[in-house]
Amino acid sequence: MTKKQFIDQIARRAIRMKVGGFRPTDNPLASWIGKVLVASAEESWPHTNGKPMLPLCQINLDEFAFKPELVNDIALITVFITSGELPLDGDENGTSWCLRAYKTTDDLVPLSQLKVPSPIKPMQMIPEVIEQDFPHWEDCPIPVPARFEDNYSELFPNAEGIKFGGWPTLIQGEISWTSAIEPQFAFQVDSVEKARWQWGDNGVAYFGRSEKKTDQWTFSWQSY
Repeated sequence: MTKKQFIDQIARRAIRMKVGGFRPTDNPLASWIGKVLVASAEESWPHTNGKPMLPLCQINLDEFAFKPELVNDIALITVFITSGELPLDGDENGTSWCLRAYKTTDDLVPLSQLKVPSPIKPMQMIPEVIEQDFPHWEDCPIPVPARFEDNYSELFPNAEGIKFGGWPTLIQGEISWTSAIEPQFAFQVDSVEKARWQWGDNGVAYFGRSEKKTDQWTFSWQSY
């Protein structure tokens, strides 16, 4: 197998969010880390154990150059997490974390803002295309040819960051989804130093969705 043949079988396109470094807009539908600005008219700010949750991110998928297959029916996603402690693997959506996915932005309205103490520095984001994103060795769908084994990660790099599609950035091996919905990797929210956000020790959170594209989501995270 040639290198090109190998790449053709394992490479995936992805969308990665560029954090800051540009003039932010005042568009309420813009993508943010550390801020959520919109919701549906019947939704309010989510709480857990009587406390308001932290706004983790708002991401406008309609701004993407393309949408990965698993999220191609979604226009905008918002994510909140518990304040003071990180969610646990296996927690259901709406408990220690809250993901809201919208099929259209037409009916979204401004979300009444709460003053929630947060370690995150809000920063606007814009999408960029990753033409070739590669799996970590553990995730590779086919055997790695012997001649690539010694420098696999250099030849076939995995794109880190807040990312939709592509392959997950693994830290402790393959993702151990604990959900019964048989999820597939949809997107990840990485630690972002410039936004002062960390999942434990420079970790990554993964969000999975059923291939049937239901409204069921699941969550897992890893760190060093």
